[in-house]
Amino acid sequence: MDFNIPSDIFDCYNDAVSQIFNRTATLVYPEKKEDCPNCILSTMGTRNRSVSIYKAGGPYPFERGMPCPYCGGKGYKAIEATDTVSLRMYWDRKNWVKTGSEINIPAGSVQTIAYMTDLDKIKKCKYMIPVYDGIQNYEVNARYEKMGSSFPQGFNQNSVKYVVTFWTRASE
Repeated sequence: MDFNIPSDIFDCYNDAVSQIFNRTATLVYPEKKEDCPNCILSTMGTRNRSVSIYKAGGPYPFERGMPCPYCGGKGYKAIEATDTVSLRMYWDRKNWVKTGSEINIPAGSVQTIAYMTDLDKIKKCKYMIPVYDGIQNYEVNARYEKMGSSFPQGFNQNSVKYVVTFWTRASE
């Protein structure tokens, strides 16, 4: 026998959950290579490399034969894309949402609960950087990598879905 919960109950539940989604995290995606706008690239071979000649209109002029100061002579600049998501972050293992099975997770790991709409962002990211009180924590290198796949959390009848992900501190 199915049990139907009225939708206004879920509205109250979702409002309460949104109040505890009080943390943000920066998701960092794998680098993309963008052609250098500062130097002329060789088209010989399979990889574009700098030929150490300044491209007119580039941001940093340099002498012919010197390595390009913008790309270091590589011919490209690796650009990391980022995105910010709101979530609930659990640092203490005893507060973690139960997963239904025992998982061997190293000390210092974090559990997050995010909106299911952010799942694609979480899947694509290389690592996560928690933001503490509006300060992005690059200085202490608090980077966390995903530990396996994320899994759904919540009621089937609820129109708002959530996703749980485990993260472990990235080695430097």
